[in-house]
Amino acid sequence: MPETVEIKSRVGPDGTLDLHVSLGQAEAGADVVVTIRRAPSSQSNSTQTDREELQRFVEQTYGSCAGLGLERQPQGEFEVREAIE
Repeated sequence: MPETVEIKSRVGPDGTLDLHVSLGQAEAGADVVVTIRRAPSSQSNSTQTDREELQRFVEQTYGSCAGLGLERQPQGEFEVREAIE
């Protein structure tokens, strides 16, 4: 069963990140995937980083469903209500 383990660590002065994660004897030989999310260096830089991440996301995903033949179904009619006075 997949499980997420979140570890906050810092890159050493030599540019490497050493991880030591105990998964237990039963998990020996298990496949592990590491995802790197860079922590913002300061609060003021966070907004710029968020915008850059959003821009990259849009560039990576825009048009990804274009060839699937998806169509917007008819939306129906709005009900007519009495005007509010």
